[in-house]
Amino acid sequence: MNRPDDAVRSAVQSFDTAIAERSISQLEAAYGSLTSLPRHILADHAGELGPHLAQHLDDMPEWHAAVYAVFVGALVEWNADALVCARPLLSGLRSAMERALEFTELWERHHGEDQEPPDPSGLPSPEQQEAFGSDYEDVWHAPYFGWLTVHRWEQAAVAVLADPRVRAGLGAPDSIADRAALLELTRRLEPHIGDLQCAQRALLLLDDEPLLVLDRASGRAFRLRMSGIADNYQLQTLLGARLIGGGHLGGDAPSTEAVALSTDAPIDMDRPGGLPGTLECFNFSEPSGQWIWSATTPDRIPACDGVRRLVLDPPVMRHHYKAVRFLPRVPGRLELEAVLEPDEAAAFFPDLEDLMSWQEASRQAANGYAPDPADPATPAGSDGRGSVRTRPSMWRRFLRTVTPRSGGGG
Repeated sequence: MNRPDDAVRSAVQSFDTAIAERSISQLEAAYGSLTSLPRHILADHAGELGPHLAQHLDDMPEWHAAVYAVFVGALVEWNADALVCARPLLSGLRSAMERALEFTELWERHHGEDQEPPDPSGLPSPEQQEAFGSDYEDVWHAPYFGWLTVHRWEQAAVAVLADPRVRAGLGAPDSIADRAALLELTRRLEPHIGDLQCAQRALLLLDDEPLLVLDRASGRAFRLRMSGIADNYQLQTLLGARLIGGGHLGGDAPSTEAVALSTDAPIDMDRPGGLPGTLECFNFSEPSGQWIWSATTPDRIPACDGVRRLVLDPPVMRHHYKAVRFLPRVPGRLELEAVLEPDEAAAFFPDLEDLMSWQEASRQAANGYAPDPADPATPAGSDGRGSVRTRPSMWRRFLRTVTPRSGGGG
């Protein structure tokens, strides 16, 4: 690294010594030294620190690697190269989820469904490790630490997935990570461990994606291109701005503030209650008439000949929601490329089915076809992982993230 500040140099030397000597106590001391540095110094050296720490995550015990990974994620937010840091962070997320699934199987086999597993956001517990019995080291250790570290690896992974270069590398030859495998793991694990929506939505982001929007009432069609839109609430806001605000369709356009926050304006995560609200402008559906709930993601919009097709109807009910980005670090883009008047658009309409009734759409939602239509679109911020997906900056708490502990052999 080039002429780092003395405090940074000292902390990095301590870290390198800890890795070379495989010393947990020194690894913890180095973490304390690094995280106690002023934020501006960390930001100044993030470009060197992030990749340096990331390349050694595999050299650490499971728990320590996960806590350091969160720190690397913070450094990515402060200018470390996400592309350089991505592979070890996404690999760590995959390994943690695989081991966590092993843990759920072990737990159910030994305890059934009557006993709750340990809190997945908790700390390694020597008492719990002792309770696992004599086969802890051989059977339980790796799955247990996978279970305890999934959410930490998720935080780190979302930081690099905010970079479109990383997303473009998912699934490519010699890819950074396997997007489909990661998504499948989140879906299998979420019923056991709780909300993994941040990782899911980051993995599902579409970039430079063509979209054909068909407005049933006017007979017009619109060719657009979208990038970085994390859910269909955000798409509602941006479509309202482009089509209603642009004078192409009638209705009440979202406010300027709502559109800005759905695009790239800074979001004050300390005041989630002060974020602006807006109303749905449209009812989204597939050409088949199936509803597309706003709580879902744009990947739910079906494609025909390589272009996603979305049908607009007047809203059946005016659902109020927060007009922000679920992933605050990811700018949302929706560009209107062409307006097709009814004579030009006519060829797209004959195959459209009537919009499904509210009653049938609600029945399908209740049966698991889609998320609860009342699920609020709130950004990944604030405390908690419950049904209201609010999590303030993933990194606000990283300086008080639990210092790695040797207790329990993690």
